[in-house]
Amino acid sequence: MFCEGKHDVVFVERSLGACANCERMKRSIGKLPSPFGAGPRESKGLITQGLAQTPVEDLRLQENYPSTPQFESVVEVLGQDVMFVLIRAGGKESATVVLRLIQDTERLVDVGIFEVTEHAVAFLFDADDAGLNATVSAFRRDYAPHYGDLDGVAHARWLRTKAAPVGLYVFHAEGKETGTLEHHTAPMVAEQWPERYDAASRFIDENSKPEHAVLGNEAQRLKAVITAAGQFDHPGRPLGTVLARNGLPVERYRESSAANDLVSFLLATPWRSTGGASEGAADRRVRGHR
Repeated sequence: MFCEGKHDVVFVERSLGACANCERMKRSIGKLPSPFGAGPRESKGLITQGLAQTPVEDLRLQENYPSTPQFESVVEVLGQDVMFVLIRAGGKESATVVLRLIQDTERLVDVGIFEVTEHAVAFLFDADDAGLNATVSAFRRDYAPHYGDLDGVAHARWLRTKAAPVGLYVFHAEGKETGTLEHHTAPMVAEQWPERYDAASRFIDENSKPEHAVLGNEAQRLKAVITAAGQFDHPGRPLGTVLARNGLPVERYRESSAANDLVSFLLATPWRSTGGASEGAADRRVRGHR
């Protein structure tokens, strides 16, 4: 699953853990199911290849390493041969590098000699100010050169293609075309820490000036409020930490309609052999969910 940012990855992890029988796979990279953990003829797997392909000699020490798309974690469905490979891909404009990784995956998985023998590809985007319909249209345009006609793809919907099932999930505010993941996580934080959240909101609103980035859009403001409200247990830590396991309690995810809706979408992957991940594995193969 390709996510825009690190906190999106955290939200997916926590949602799968809270709303489905899933947990993070704790194996080292080299011991993950092949071809992610290992490649053909004992060569490096996809994750190690991705790390090695970053041109570190061209980077300054202050620049991010490794570059995106970056493998963040693997979450497995307990009792089934299904795993979710969560990848931080950056913004919606990252189609070129994402497609390169998708092509590498297809080249290896389609060989049929690895533990992972079937894969699907999911994309998690924010609608932002462009809106839901514009985000869906841009996705169809950017990925059609590889997958073909994507007119059947819509929010929270899967489409079978010759390469693999493709699914799209777009965060937007309830009842609106626009919005981001923060329009769902902010109410979760407000419910957990109402006094902190209200105080953080007042602090941001009363001290911000027009030139401050926090007023760039509503999502920026919500990120600042959420992070400020979560600082009491995690001083100085980023948004992803506030939403992570030792931050926002699991009950908030279990009660979140967005978390439950996202998990329902993921578990409805139209696998060729079973018709859906939630129906269980038809054999002892491992199916990788990107």
